[in-house]
This record gives sequence, structure tokens and C-alpha cells, in this order.
Amino acid sequence: MATVSTVAVSLCLVGCGSPDEPAPLDGTDVITTPSPSAPPTADPPTDPEIDRARQILGGAQISPDGRYSVTGDGDRVVIRTASGTEFDWFGTGSDWQVGAEFSPDGQRLAVGVQDAVVLYDFATKDPHAVMYPIGGDHLTKPRFSGDGAHLVVEEFDKARNGRFVVFDVRTERPVTSPYPPYIEVSSDPGKIWYASELAVFDGGAKVVAAGEDGFLLWSTRSQTFDWVPCGCRGELAAVDRAGRHVAFGARDGSISMWTVSGPTEVKRWKPPGSGEGAGPPTLTFTEDGRHLLSKAGKDGYVWSVPEGKLVGSWRDAGA
Repeated sequence: MATVSTVAVSLCLVGCGSPDEPAPLDGTDVITTPSPSAPPTADPPTDPEIDRARQILGGAQISPDGRYSVTGDGDRVVIRTASGTEFDWFGTGSDWQVGAEFSPDGQRLAVGVQDAVVLYDFATKDPHAVMYPIGGDHLTKPRFSGDGAHLVVEEFDKARNGRFVVFDVRTERPVTSPYPPYIEVSSDPGKIWYASELAVFDGGAKVVAAGEDGFLLWSTRSQTFDWVPCGCRGELAAVDRAGRHVAFGARDGSISMWTVSGPTEVKRWKPPGSGEGAGPPTLTFTEDGRHLLSKAGKDGYVWSVPEGKLVGSWRDAGA
């Protein structure tokens, strides 16, 4: 146990990709509603990647190899083995915890607290606080890059859109963005846009931040932003770890899938049983980015990426 430049903004329009890319949607296309071969079942998918994503969608924090899980308890972080035995715990010095993230190789754990990210090393059982003098109110949930070499967080600022910070995990050196352009949620004027999920990729050179209405692309080298509106009235968003795809869940239950490179909307569809008043589905990608999981109520679905083809479903116990 232990204690521990000028912003260049360009508006990326739908349909600006090459002729070889999938045709974008312009709002007049028919939103498809796939029909599953069978209703959601009580048994979860058996694929390990999908099963882990399903548990994460339900709020669990599980290591990529399934060996460990982590929970917060006041100012303590408790790590348990798959059998439920306590492996270790450490104090963060703050009961304000904004999420935990395992590195893809399972060797580290990052825990976001109000003004720092605590990095825990499983080999040494050593938690180490990476301090950062934030300009906003607090930091948001951290996210590792696919190779585990970088970590990205957002500075939450209730008065305006927050900045983003990328840490080099080895040197702990931060690269901080300028403040992004002022963005409001289109369906709620005056409501400030914040990211639902982040991804850092290309060796720490790029960050995608997905949230209501669209996503931001930040180049850490040129310190510039691109704002990409989705036009789908998305309220919840997810981005795969490699920064290839972004998915949005809309109030009517529909899902919009985008490629980050382009950028282009690939497909928009409604899961079975969704409709007006259904509310936005919660979303997460599998670690390998090959599947997207959506869940509304107790019914969950597994979709191929980026085609949005229904490949599996489940129903939580007690439905």
C-alpha cells in the first residue's frame, strides 16, 4: 500500500473526403433499423474483447488481460484480482476521482484526481502523482494511447471550453493545448461543449475529443484545432483508442458512425426497439476497435465497425 500560439480553426464539412470514401449522409438519407436474427439474449457475448467492453459499458474497470479490477473508496483506490482478492490499494490524497484507465498492456493504471493524474505501476506497486497546474476547475478522465506511451486528459472549465493536456508517460512532460474555439451545444444554446471521451494517437501528435454535436481534432505539433460537427444531434459519444472512428448516440436512439480521417459519416442507423423518447444509447468500442457496443435500458447490441452491421446482442439479467 502507498500514498501518494494562435488557434487556427477550420470547419470540416461533411462530404469533403475523396471519391473512394463512403458516401456521407446529409440528413435526407433513410436511417436504417436492422433486425436481429433473435431478440437480445440473457447470455453475454463469448468473445473476450466484446465481453470486456460489455462490462466496461456497465461501469466496471477491468484490465485488458482481465486479471485486475479497480474501484474507488473515498480517497483510496482499491485493486482486486479476478477472484476478488485485494491485490493492493493506494491513497490519492483526494476524494475527487474522475475515473481510472488501464494501459493497453496492463502494466500501468492512471487515476484522475482534481489536479493530478496518479500513475500506478503494477510491477513495483508504486503510485506516482503527475502534478499539473491546471487552468480550469479540475481534470477529467485520462486515456492512454494504444502503445501506452502517452496519456491525455481534458481540463474541465465551467466557464468555457477546456484545454487538453498530453503527457509523455516516460518523461512525464506535458504538452498543453491552447483554449479551443468557443463551442456551444446546438440543441441547447448557452450550454458549453465538453468531451465525452478522448483518444491520443500518432505518437502523441494528435488528439480526438468526442462529445455532443461533434468532435475536435487537436494537433499537438501545430497547436491547431479542427471542429467537426456531426449533424446527428448526438448527445453521447465514444472514440476508439486508435483514433480511427467516433460514434454518437442521439436522443431518438440512433447511432452515427464517423471516420476521423476525412472526416466522413459512414453510416447512421437505429438499433431495434429505439425511437422518439428512447434516449441516447451509451456506447463503447472494443479495445481492438473492431466492434462498437451500444446499450439502452437492459438491451445491448454489438455492431461491426465501421459498417454498423448487427453481429450480436444481450439482455441484462432481470429484464
